[in-house]
Amino acid sequence: MKHFKITVAGLYVSISARGELTYDICRPYLTDLPWSDITLYATPAQIAAKKKAMKISLTDEQAECIVLSDQLALKLLPHDAFLLHAAVIQYQDRCYAFCAPRGVGKSTHAQLWKQAFGDGLITVINGDKPIIRRQKDGRFYAYGTPWCGKERQGSPVGVPLDCITFIEQGQTDRAYTICEREYLDRLIGQVVFPADEHSMNRGAALLAAFMRQTPAAAAACTMTVQAAQTVYRFWNT
Repeated sequence: MKHFKITVAGLYVSISARGELTYDICRPYLTDLPWSDITLYATPAQIAAKKKAMKISLTDEQAECIVLSDQLALKLLPHDAFLLHAAVIQYQDRCYAFCAPRGVGKSTHAQLWKQAFGDGLITVINGDKPIIRRQKDGRFYAYGTPWCGKERQGSPVGVPLDCITFIEQGQTDRAYTICEREYLDRLIGQVVFPADEHSMNRGAALLAAFMRQTPAAAAACTMTVQAAQTVYRFWNT
């Protein structure tokens, strides 16, 4: 069993992990500060249950990683934060989040920006599960986390989030505005809050503030660099 601490989104997280995989992905976030805001620990029963519930075959170490990220998601709300199922990149001092149902291609879309605008000019903040946190200045920041997808694309940094795009598969490339109701319907499927009434109310208030501050769009996209260029033009013209 390894016991260590990491810092993510300005929070200090104490982790106890059986497998080496969790420690390995957490290396860029390690800290030796003595205090903790959040504690994560996966029991053998939780690991076994996660393996049984998943549609794909997982090792114990992989299942443990998922359980720990699930726990983190449920413990962020008191810190004005939530885990967002998204890929987040930074380009030309602007931060873009891409959300999509699993398998649609949000991480692929983020990689297309590298092809379209230059690998060295794009910073991937997180490829799968960034933390979004409201800071004292009232702005929402996107932060890298160790849980950044199978490609392990991410950075231990935090930047103000400028916009969010909900990616769909399409035969052509087209970005378009969405109404507030559609924004909420799409967003709510990409976040997790505790199920008790107090937490749900607080989570709803946090998401409402996030939506007021963070403009959103949807984009029907192909898997070509034209898709990245289309979304970029939408937000910058």
